[in-house]
Amino acid sequence: MGGSNLVSQSGTYGIQGTAASSNVPGARVSAVTWTDAAGNFWLFGGDGYDSAGTLDYLNDLWKYSAGQWTWMSGSNLVHEPGTYGTQGTAAPGNVPGARFGDTGWIDSSGNFWLFGGHGYDPTGAAGGDLNDLWKYEP
Repeated sequence: MGGSNLVSQSGTYGIQGTAASSNVPGARVSAVTWTDAAGNFWLFGGDGYDSAGTLDYLNDLWKYSAGQWTWMSGSNLVHEPGTYGTQGTAAPGNVPGARFGDTGWIDSSGNFWLFGGHGYDPTGAAGGDLNDLWKYEP
């Protein structure tokens, strides 16, 4: 359907929130994925390659729909700390930090829940296990 047949490829992010045939997430492992009620495929984070070709933890959020990728949220670079805001209060600026090995699930209302993983906390400290819980309403 898309992407490269070569290993270790960088992501092509384009404009955040805009689908394009040239957009594609970088190569990665241990990302969290899910499918929404409309059949769109979603991808978050993992250990992979950013837009500059750097390998490490990612916090990018992607949606695949109608044959095109859209970069929805997060950074196009590795090593991003989380922006937590006020606990229990949704805000556009709240973004989980870069991580891999996290767990995710969809609730009965179609919201995506993300828990933990290994990655960056709000101070930018890396290499730790996280126990934060996030809710995303697509």
